[in-house]
Amino acid sequence: MSLSPLAAPAQPTLTRLGGNIGAEIHGITLAPDLPEQDIDFIYKAMLEYKVIFFRRQTLDSAQQEQLGARFGTLVSHPTVASAKGTNHIFELKARKGRAANTWHADMTFMASYPKASILRCIQPAPYGGATLWANTVAAYQALPKPLQELADRLWAIHTNDDYDHTDLIAERDWEFVQWSANVFAARIFETRHPLVRVHPETGEKSLILGNFIKRLADFNLPDSRTLLELFLSHATRPENTLTWHWQAGDIAMWDNRATLHRAVADFGDFPRLLQRVTLVGDAPVSTDGRASEQIVNDQPNPRVLLETPHQWTERAQA
Repeated sequence: MSLSPLAAPAQPTLTRLGGNIGAEIHGITLAPDLPEQDIDFIYKAMLEYKVIFFRRQTLDSAQQEQLGARFGTLVSHPTVASAKGTNHIFELKARKGRAANTWHADMTFMASYPKASILRCIQPAPYGGATLWANTVAAYQALPKPLQELADRLWAIHTNDDYDHTDLIAERDWEFVQWSANVFAARIFETRHPLVRVHPETGEKSLILGNFIKRLADFNLPDSRTLLELFLSHATRPENTLTWHWQAGDIAMWDNRATLHRAVADFGDFPRLLQRVTLVGDAPVSTDGRASEQIVNDQPNPRVLLETPHQWTERAQA
């Protein structure tokens, strides 16, 4: 009696989602013990498509951390405590319809900001609450040559202090303003980054933009805002972006060195819960070979905002 050969395991497949960004991977059930060839397939897909997605996954928080560690060293947020019972998970738990609805890359106020992030949807809003990503490599490549040459020469100061997460209005949402100042910016970090970095793995040039930027180095605020809005308008053109509508169990993984992202705060007061892990990155290098520089590192914020809107006091010294 002859035995039939065992069927080869199904190969993962990939569906492109946008012309310049995004792909969905099928045929892989994410788990900490994935075969090395699947880890390699996923990572290479992320580098090529900038953000990749998986539907109907069943990871819990511990498994998300363990899976993340297969792609690199995990790094915690420097000021916000990790979710209870975890070592490195940053929890995005919406209250009062809040979401990080301004364009940013994760933690660019650090000189060596994360190379990648993995986001898991636990509880989507019943409607709305999508997340958008923008390809900052495609944005740079599409710039007119004079704008590329200008961008190559510019540097920007990034900070977690006075960062506007949500386009919020202080008079209407003082509670969140308090959290931003007293928790997110309890310790201040500032970094000088080039506006254009050379990707350490692909060699591509990408724009470093987003609302962590305080100003352009050697420019006043009005000129900084004008130039930054110009470059951001190119990065966030619809042709460079992708919108993902969350379902429970979805996983997104993106190259934080080649993208921006933001949420859409259009889900009323409904809850929305996601959890993120981030991977250690390296300091960006400019087109002329200079590295980013940490200029303020873990400095205590001297102000504490009080419950009464627009009132503050000095922070007690440790």
